[in-house]
Amino acid sequence: VLQLAHATLGMAVSASEQGTAVDKDMLNELTTRAHDRLHALKQRKALSAFFPGAASAAGELHGRKAADAILWFALAGVGHSSRKYGLNLYDDLVDIAAEELLRFGKNSSCRAKDVLHIVERVAMAGVLGESSTRLYNVAADCLEVKMQISSSGSVDHVVHDRNDDEDEDDGGIDYGTIIQSLRDSSFGLHSDRSLLGLWRFSTRQRKQRAFFRNAARHFDGKFREGDKSTTTTADHSTQSTNVDSKNYDWSAMFEDPSRPLVVDVGCGMGVSLLGLASLNTTTNGYVSPIASMSEIQIEWRECNFVGVDLSRLAIRYAQGVCERWSTGDENNKNNLKFVVDSAEECLRQISETYPGNVALVMLQFPTPYRFQNATGDEGDVDDNGGYDSSPSVARKGFNSQLPDRAASDDFMVTEKLLSRIYEVLSKYNGQLLIQSNCEDVAVHMRNVATDTRGFQSVTFSDPVVSLGAVTQRAQNWVAMGGERAIGKCWSADPLLPSGGRTETEVACSLDSKPVHRCLLNAY
Repeated sequence: VLQLAHATLGMAVSASEQGTAVDKDMLNELTTRAHDRLHALKQRKALSAFFPGAASAAGELHGRKAADAILWFALAGVGHSSRKYGLNLYDDLVDIAAEELLRFGKNSSCRAKDVLHIVERVAMAGVLGESSTRLYNVAADCLEVKMQISSSGSVDHVVHDRNDDEDEDDGGIDYGTIIQSLRDSSFGLHSDRSLLGLWRFSTRQRKQRAFFRNAARHFDGKFREGDKSTTTTADHSTQSTNVDSKNYDWSAMFEDPSRPLVVDVGCGMGVSLLGLASLNTTTNGYVSPIASMSEIQIEWRECNFVGVDLSRLAIRYAQGVCERWSTGDENNKNNLKFVVDSAEECLRQISETYPGNVALVMLQFPTPYRFQNATGDEGDVDDNGGYDSSPSVARKGFNSQLPDRAASDDFMVTEKLLSRIYEVLSKYNGQLLIQSNCEDVAVHMRNVATDTRGFQSVTFSDPVVSLGAVTQRAQNWVAMGGERAIGKCWSADPLLPSGGRTETEVACSLDSKPVHRCLLNAY
């Protein structure tokens, strides 16, 4: 089962790299084989009461392997259509993960962090329902035992599993809060821990890049038919020609296409829109975050939402979660859709054909351009938005895929794009939200929007009055006299409800790094 999940993800990675749609027949074959295998394992378990040796094969999903399979299927974009034998692929795997925690979760050989890794992966996959609720309660029981042992001064034996967050400091984890959220059904995709895990994938850190590359090679080597000369690389973004541009059929996309529209340009894995579109709702027992008051005065439940990105892999994940969360009709109409397209083409179609008004466009954490200092030397941006101009870093080519400079067409937020956004929003007095963890990028986007495109800055009651330079990139920006993101036009507080946070925003918050936010009116 784990190999099939890995191959399914590899198929999605390979298709994304080639700019093609996933082969639905192959996807169905892989998920059907996974169903068959899970069904066989359940039958063997049922027989184990009479024939103890029959259950031995179930060990293939011991420990956190079922949780890994869940996450890999989700990253591949597998939705709720993956049903067979009257059962759901995700529910079956979540049930196995719960049984594994019941088997070993309270043992001294299992650390609190090991329990946490299991529930995090299920939450990162966006799994909802009775099975996940049961798993979370079992995990809470296990964690409470671990906390009691810890407070009594006993020392747990440590068993080191191979995982991508092994180096995390266990002392920085607030297990009390996590246990409470597991109990009250608030633990899920938009929890801090889950979003931090997704951030590691969305930023393509080195371990994750290698993982995706290996998954693609696994699929290409074992399952792909025909030409085997197609090789995969570590670049999982699509080029500008690899889009699904066509006339958007809004009536087919939305139950009510006259609703106000919220657009997330460069939406990535779509977690911000997934949260905003489900505010104040309860789905399969999961209580979504409440839409708290914010500077953006929108009735989120009355809106439609569109996320656009060029990454097919990211959009497949978002579409898969959206499909499983959908409360729409039999034609899968609801209030949220994700499309693979260029930002400018998507906005053009919205401007020309969307029957309702456009309330908000969001530019959240676009991939930054490489920093260029006053002498013209270019450095590299690390995974956290830092900057390093040392020759050793330049030779290694870290982030060499980043746009060269702000004026480059490879940087998503061009003057042309901002002109198109203004054209869309000015018809309805809409707003543009800009967020970045790179100060120079945020300042550049705001200045271009206000100085040359006609946007007007919103002023805030709680503005940014001081700002440290915590990354090397920020320090270099300050050293060269760059304009600071300080003053009444920069908000010290989040501008979206907590349920609409992106994974990058959460990663910055947990790492005590600033997020630069501004809101612009298009009048």
